[in-house]
Amino acid sequence: MSMSAMAANKIYVTQAGASLVFDVLQDGDGNKVGNSTTASTASGSATNFNIDQVGNSNLITFDIHGDSFTGVFSTTGNSNDIDFNCDSADSTSGCDDVNAVITFTGNSSNIDLDIGLSASGDNADVDIVGASGTDSTVVAATIDGTSAILRLTIDGDSNNYLIDIDGNGDVAGHTLIMTQTGITADVDVVQSGTADNSATVVTTGDSQNIDINQTAGGTITLTTTGSTASAVKTVNINQTGHAVFNTNGTILGQTSDGLNGAGG
Repeated sequence: MSMSAMAANKIYVTQAGASLVFDVLQDGDGNKVGNSTTASTASGSATNFNIDQVGNSNLITFDIHGDSFTGVFSTTGNSNDIDFNCDSADSTSGCDDVNAVITFTGNSSNIDLDIGLSASGDNADVDIVGASGTDSTVVAATIDGTSAILRLTIDGDSNNYLIDIDGNGDVAGHTLIMTQTGITADVDVVQSGTADNSATVVTTGDSQNIDINQTAGGTITLTTTGSTASAVKTVNINQTGHAVFNTNGTILGQTSDGLNGAGG
């Protein structure tokens, strides 16, 4: 199904069966795919869709029940919301092999992603990309499953990130690759499971608050730059399990200068 609409349109989808292809373009303000109380739903394997919204105060709420999901969400404008759930209420589906790309441009967006809530979501591969100038954005991403990969790249100020990757990491563990550019960011990352995890976080900007908690061992590579002249930058790292904190010299083949920086 392919649809193009203009100005304050509402689309509700309830799909049962395999091999759904869903393509929607909404142009204008106040458009909705689902709403704040009733999400659009698709049940079955091999779901594939592309939802594009251009305008302000638009909303996407979509629940997927089934395996092999491929989807692209794209919003351009201010005060837009994306609420995507995979296996939010149907414990009979596995929510495996999720490949999702979420891109947005504009201020004051809310991105809420939940994969593998009532059943484990295995092999999730998710990209969240915010273009330059995406200020005052909240990104909440929760993934429960094995071998999850989350890539998050956002350029903007006064943003808040809540990242929680849980479940058995499998042999490869979970992987987070995050690049944040902008001032007054609040970054909260939690990785847990039974295998080694990997978190690579690069932040550039002033007055940031960064908290990373990682259990069951793993690797955290954190690079943070920015002035502390006007406000203190706070970094908290908590690792449990078989983790190694490399402060200086060469450990396990890696060379580091440890906590090497300048400023307040």
